[in-house]
Amino acid sequence: MKNYLFLLTFALFSFSVINAQSDKGDLTIAPQIGLNLSTYYTSEVDFNVKTSFAAGAIVEYYFSDRWSLRSGLLYDPMGAEDDLGNIDKLNYLTLPVNANWHFGSNRNWYLNFGLGAAFLLNAEGELADGTTVDITDAIPGLDIGLMLGIGYKFDIGENLQLVLDYQGYGGFVNLDESDSLPFSITNSRSAFNAGLIFTLP
Repeated sequence: MKNYLFLLTFALFSFSVINAQSDKGDLTIAPQIGLNLSTYYTSEVDFNVKTSFAAGAIVEYYFSDRWSLRSGLLYDPMGAEDDLGNIDKLNYLTLPVNANWHFGSNRNWYLNFGLGAAFLLNAEGELADGTTVDITDAIPGLDIGLMLGIGYKFDIGENLQLVLDYQGYGGFVNLDESDSLPFSITNSRSAFNAGLIFTLP
């Protein structure tokens, strides 16, 4: 047990003395996996959270050691569950376009904000009795939303970092394309992600 504690302490100390801070002109790519917690936002009805797994890759170009442009492609499941056990499963491919501000003494913290375009791949309604219904044609093919996130990068090597972050998404597009409801209904998603950041040569 003491050996494990020693190795853990040594590893954490080693990470702390490595400085992988990015500079102007750097380009990074970060494959990631995450846990999505999604629901619908309305002014009239409450929906339950739907949990799903997400994956993707984030690319960043650094204008300075403090500012970068963040984009990429994300497999981004959304949707919600109602009180009767019916679940909407909406699968998107999301393209974020965010400014990213890096802060802290070694710029390991970051705060990103901007817009995201979510392109619908497919949509399925799973009823409480287990029946599934294709609802792709009932959902708009494009959702635009506000994105906001915060994260921390752990330095592993000169060109490698481990990243943990939270990303939020709030859609602007009414998902009720037929306007059959007397209120609007929009996507809302929180994601908790882990990934590795590679600085490209």
